[in-house]
Amino acid sequence: MTSSVKTAGTLYLWQQRTLYLGYISRLSSLSQGANTLLFGLDDVIPLKVGGLQLEARSYLVPAGARYSADSLGKRIACCFLDPLGKDMLFHSPAMAEHESGISFGSMHEASQLHTLQTLYRDQADAGQAYRALEGQLFPEECTRVEGFEPDARIAEVVALIRSDPSENLSNEALAQRVGLSGDRLQRLFKQTTGIPIRRYRLWHRLFVTSSMMAMGATLTDAALAAGFSDSSHLAHVFKSMLGMSPSTVLRRSRHVRILVG
Repeated sequence: MTSSVKTAGTLYLWQQRTLYLGYISRLSSLSQGANTLLFGLDDVIPLKVGGLQLEARSYLVPAGARYSADSLGKRIACCFLDPLGKDMLFHSPAMAEHESGISFGSMHEASQLHTLQTLYRDQADAGQAYRALEGQLFPEECTRVEGFEPDARIAEVVALIRSDPSENLSNEALAQRVGLSGDRLQRLFKQTTGIPIRRYRLWHRLFVTSSMMAMGATLTDAALAAGFSDSSHLAHVFKSMLGMSPSTVLRRSRHVRILVG
């Protein structure tokens, strides 16, 4: 492969999960809007949380946890997991848990790294990548995950938010749709997804913006259609949740492929 590959990366966007494979600069302090798997494809990733530093090749970060990490100029894989928590429960038993709530050192790390490195090398399309990751990063649909009991009401709220990302339904309106009080919905939603409803809505808007840009929309047009007030609002949310600016990952160029599955 030529030296130009070093700047290459791929952002895979699937309905329930998102994966970035490639090179990225240091991630500033951030609090992500989804449970996240983070892998160092070439080396350990130093990760700071609560004044402590960890060094591992694989991490499982719960939604809302605040941390910073440094890729050391090497390749990473950053995978945002399903919002209802099935993926989180799939991975957590195979990793050691730090006092911060972040887990590290997957028992299946060697196999997972091999799969991710192969996807990067082969520049796999979205369908190929998803199939390769089933059973590795994502449980297969038929797999029963111990402890996972999906709450149909929260699943319906997630579906309502996804159905029109530009809509700002109040917590009370969402709660009424699923037969709960506003306070009860807030508690259940955070218990299930790890983040408040408002933050999940913003997180989904990032997904929609990315998908629209993959189809050729400008950053500004995609941001407005997804429900952000303007591109500055998008940039602020992007930085706070992903630790980088939108242009680092989302601008269509020869450096980054954006594939929607």
